[in-house]
Amino acid sequence: MLLRKSRVAIVILAGVLAAPFVKPDRADAIPAFSRQHKTECSTCHTVYPELNEFGEAFLKNNYVYPGKKGAAKTAEGKDSKSEWAWLSGLPEMIPVSFTATIDAAYDRDAFDGNELDLSSRSLRLQAGGTFRDAAAFFATYNLYTQGAQTGPVANNPTVNANTPPNNNPNISELFLIWREAFGTPVNVKVGRMEPNVSLWKRSNKVIVVPPFASTSYLVGNSPFSVDAPEDALEINGVLGNRLFFAGGVVDRNGQNQNDGYGRLALKIGGTDYKGEEPEIDLDNESVWDYLAITLGAYGYKGRNGDFDQIGIARNMNSFYRAGAEIDILYKRLHLKGSGSFGRDANPLFLATPSALETHAVSAEGEYYLGAPINLVPLFRYDFQEGVDGATRRYIPAIAYTPLQNTKLTLEYIFTDAPTGINRTALASLAFSL
Repeated sequence: MLLRKSRVAIVILAGVLAAPFVKPDRADAIPAFSRQHKTECSTCHTVYPELNEFGEAFLKNNYVYPGKKGAAKTAEGKDSKSEWAWLSGLPEMIPVSFTATIDAAYDRDAFDGNELDLSSRSLRLQAGGTFRDAAAFFATYNLYTQGAQTGPVANNPTVNANTPPNNNPNISELFLIWREAFGTPVNVKVGRMEPNVSLWKRSNKVIVVPPFASTSYLVGNSPFSVDAPEDALEINGVLGNRLFFAGGVVDRNGQNQNDGYGRLALKIGGTDYKGEEPEIDLDNESVWDYLAITLGAYGYKGRNGDFDQIGIARNMNSFYRAGAEIDILYKRLHLKGSGSFGRDANPLFLATPSALETHAVSAEGEYYLGAPINLVPLFRYDFQEGVDGATRRYIPAIAYTPLQNTKLTLEYIFTDAPTGINRTALASLAFSL
C-alpha cells in the first residue's frame, strides 16, 4: 500500500514537471523600481528576472539604490517637490507592476493523453518600495494562474469547456523590512516570505521552469521545500560589504514549535553587496578584474505533520536540510552549483514513523551573447532523491530578449524518474510593465 501511494505521488510529481508552466514565479525586482529610480531594467538584470551583481546589491540593500546617501532633508529645502511625500513617508508614485506569461507545451509522454497544451497563462501583481529609506516592503499577488489540463471529463460541452481549471488567487509574498534597526547593520524582516537561505530566489533564473531541485525538492507526503514561502521573522545584514548573513524563525500552523534557519554568503571579487565596483588597472589586467565568486551555506530545521479535522498536526515529521552553493561570474559566463542533503523522520506521516535521508544536486551554465543578438543559451542538470529512487533532469534552453521587459524562452526538459521517462518541450513568453 505504501509503495502504491509513493508511486502515485511520483506520478503526480512527474505530471507537475510535465506541465510546470502553470505556476508563476515570484520576483523581487519589478518595473516599478525602474520607474522610481529612472533607470533601465538592465541596471539590475542580465535577462529579467535574473539579477546581475548590481541587482543583488539593490536587493541586499532592501530596495534602496546602492550608494544613496539617505533621504532628502526637507528642513534644508532639498527636494521640495516631494516634501509632502517625504514627510508622510509615502512613495511619490504607486510602486505597482504587472507580470504576465503565455505558455505552450508539448509533452509526448503525458499520462492523461493531452500532448499539446496551448492555453496556459498567468497574471500577477507586484508592489515594492521604501518608506523614507527607513523601511521597505514587497508583495506579490497571483491574480490568475491557470491549472493543469486534465483532459475531457464529459461529452457535454456545457460541463467540459476543455480548458484548465483556475487556481485560487493568493498572496505569494507580503513582508515589511525595518532597515538598519536601531542604527545597526541588522535589518528586521517580517511577513510571508521565501526564507533567505539560498544564493538565488526561486525566480532568480533565466528559464521559466523548473526551479533548482536542490532547494525545491519534496520528500514523501511532506509539503516542505526550502524555497516555499512561509510566515517568518528574519534578521539579516551585510558585514564588511562582502559577508551576508540571515537567520529566522518560521511560524507553522497547527503546532507549538517554530522552525529555524540560518545562512551565510561570502562574495569574492566583483561588485560588493553595497554596490561598489572593484578598481581595474587597465595597464595590468588580471582574471580577477572580471571574476566574481560567491560562496553560500545554509541550514534549516523544522517540523510538520498531517492535519486532523480540527487543524491540529499529527504524525509529526521532524526534518532538517543543509546545503552549500557557489556562483561564478566571469564576463558573460555565469555558472551556478548547488547541493543539499537532509533527513526526514516521518515523511509519509505514518503512525509508525519511517525515516529517510535524501540529497539533491543542481548545476547550471549560461552565456549571455549580448546586443544586438540578445540570446542566452544555457544548460541545467538536476538530481533529486525521493522515496522510490532518484530523478534526473536534463534541460537545454535558450532565452531571447527583444526588449528589456520581454522574454521568450524555449526549453526542453528530459526527466528520468523511477516511474519512467518524460519529455517536455516548452515555449514561454513573459513580459512585465
